[in-house]
Amino acid sequence: MPKQVDQAERRQAMSEAVWRVVAEHGMDGLTLRAVATAAGCTTGMLTHYFRDKRALLAHARSLMHHRMAGRVETLLAEGGTRDRLRSACEQALPLDDERRLETLVWAHFQLSARTDPELLQQHATAHASWLRRLTGLVRDALPHPEPPDLHERVAGLAACLDGLALNAVTDPRAYPPDLQRHVLTTHLNLILATAKGNATS
Repeated sequence: MPKQVDQAERRQAMSEAVWRVVAEHGMDGLTLRAVATAAGCTTGMLTHYFRDKRALLAHARSLMHHRMAGRVETLLAEGGTRDRLRSACEQALPLDDERRLETLVWAHFQLSARTDPELLQQHATAHASWLRRLTGLVRDALPHPEPPDLHERVAGLAACLDGLALNAVTDPRAYPPDLQRHVLTTHLNLILATAKGNATS
């Protein structure tokens, strides 16, 4: 009896191959042949699941977004409001090999999406989802009443995380994990301050 193939599992393996190729060779090295080689399959099998490179890249980015969201959901099951916010933020930083790979692919995807309306829309949707998640977490961790500039504080946090992550994969010696965590703590202290500037405990 022929072995049944799990379609979702096969697509996931191909997307993970995209991550490895992009991390090693950048977007210029992302070809169907390179991905097929990394995934251990033929280009014919690859195009059976994905019509072209754009579809493959879009699925790889979507899978990465959902994987990160899943980790965040797991972390939110315990801890205080501030601990949950910090844990969620740390998922966006390259603090280990898995997150370093994700950050590399995310950075390459960002540049590629600038000139591709379809990929840009996917990025905008994923980023809006992340901002909503951060907004809820920051709102929970802030003292009441809610400050009028909540959304600006969240936007600043998201920008801090993006810049920190990009610098950490570009120059990892200058931005080791301990420094990344320290910068995050400092920024959280700033945005979790009351309107009068008193930091929360």
